[in-house]
Amino acid sequence: MKNVWDIHYERPKSKLNFPDENLVRLLAKIEAPNQNALDFGCGSGRHSYLLQNAGYTVTACDNAKTTIDVLEKENSKIRFLHTPDTKLPFLPNEFGVIVSWGVFHYNKKEDANILLQSLFNSLTPNGYLLGSIRAEGDTHLGLKQGTMNLTDLSGGYAETYSLSDLKIFLSSFSEVSIGYTERTPLGKLNERICHWFFLAKK
Repeated sequence: MKNVWDIHYERPKSKLNFPDENLVRLLAKIEAPNQNALDFGCGSGRHSYLLQNAGYTVTACDNAKTTIDVLEKENSKIRFLHTPDTKLPFLPNEFGVIVSWGVFHYNKKEDANILLQSLFNSLTPNGYLLGSIRAEGDTHLGLKQGTMNLTDLSGGYAETYSLSDLKIFLSSFSEVSIGYTERTPLGKLNERICHWFFLAKK
């Protein structure tokens, strides 16, 4: 059965081509303990290719089979995987870097914690998790009791995180740096798109 993300990635406008500038800056700050990287929740693949171009051997996964089917047809050395639930197929200490950009908040917090623990176990010692997560104060998703009311993601689930929520969420890591970004969608000056972004070292 298709989920809201499968339907989303069938729309041409869902294919984002350019990496997030905050992620580009975070990647420039780190020296990974190995060159294996995971793009967790890869979406259109924009950050998978960013990692590949930075010299990493890349695995990318998403719970939307629609986008994985498309990405698998591209001429790329990236390993693309469909990961439909919280049971992730990765080995302990497999990755030096994991990117999870705008993913965790689309899960119930208990499921996000399960995913985070699995990813933590898949990081090598001194490996890095680079991520972003929706911040408290976001109005763009139109959340009502966790249900999104965006036109193209209507009925999907999301949560927002306070700064203290995020610190607790990342408390397993030895070092954590957090930033914040806020913007307004074009033509919707009363709305706010709010994200925390972070660099966490195992």
